[in-house]
Amino acid sequence: MTRMSLIGAVLLTWPAVVQAQSRSDLNDELDVFAAAFFDTLQVQSIAENVEFCGYFGILADGRLAATKAARGTVDSCLPDEPPAGFVALASYHTHGAYTLESDSEVPSVDDMLSDMDEGVDGYVATPGGRLWLNIFDEALAVQLCGPGCVTADPNYRHCGAYPPDFEYTLDGLYTRAEKDPGIC
Repeated sequence: MTRMSLIGAVLLTWPAVVQAQSRSDLNDELDVFAAAFFDTLQVQSIAENVEFCGYFGILADGRLAATKAARGTVDSCLPDEPPAGFVALASYHTHGAYTLESDSEVPSVDDMLSDMDEGVDGYVATPGGRLWLNIFDEALAVQLCGPGCVTADPNYRHCGAYPPDFEYTLDGLYTRAEKDPGIC
């Protein structure tokens, strides 16, 4: 069963009111769910400057849900195992607060490799408020919506010297990491 057919059969349980114009391209129900979920989680992630992670999926009764967010460190997070009866559709995690020294506006190579290893797509929210989707079976990261799409760090500043593209293959993420100047 594909992701789309699974999602079409469930009741959305998280508030999915989409008012931001930057979310107008979010057509998939799980994408909208993820954006609404990140709006709340980003506040804590940015305030504490740590990553939070977990899974989006379907409960035994068919409702779309998110697992409780696990608290990580400034640059990593290991989610708790989903509860029994929970069918994971995608992982999720935040990238903490904005810093000049970190290339946190794109998924990392490790983010993509983790999703590929688990065999699940992965959502990533950045300090600038971008929402990304790692498509594990294509080894492709796609920016679903740009800065301010989800709650952003008020200290975020666009880096004109090293702006993110709109999508990356795994090789593209490796290349970006190798060319990272280390500061904006």
